[in-house]
Amino acid sequence: MKKSLLTAIALSTLITTPAFAQGGFQNPNAPQQMHHKGHQGGGFMNSTQAVSKVSEISSMKDDQFIVLQGNIVNQVGKDDFLFRDASGEITVEIERKAWQGQEITPADTVKLYGEVDKSWNKTEIDIKRVEKIK
Repeated sequence: MKKSLLTAIALSTLITTPAFAQGGFQNPNAPQQMHHKGHQGGGFMNSTQAVSKVSEISSMKDDQFIVLQGNIVNQVGKDDFLFRDASGEITVEIERKAWQGQEITPADTVKLYGEVDKSWNKTEIDIKRVEKIK
């Protein structure tokens, strides 16, 4: 039992290291890394969801679904990024699977699909999917 637990911990640590990341934010000033490209799944995409502005987020409810369009300008934590649109900036949390194998730079326009996450001292957006605008 102990041996299988240690193996599981070692594998989970290995899989979450940057060398195994699938796509993500690419800082053009950072050294380039090779990324393992995984299988990309498809699914239904609802194109009727209106795009919101950063300036509107403070009036939204906790857990409200949201779509933002603009640029991811900087990484500010492990999964935290600074997002900017014409109305302002906000911190968004983007987990590895949300990148869907895409490599995004600050010059790329993206749509972010997620939920408003309000806590007592700050508001963030938990991003479920990143879509690079072509």
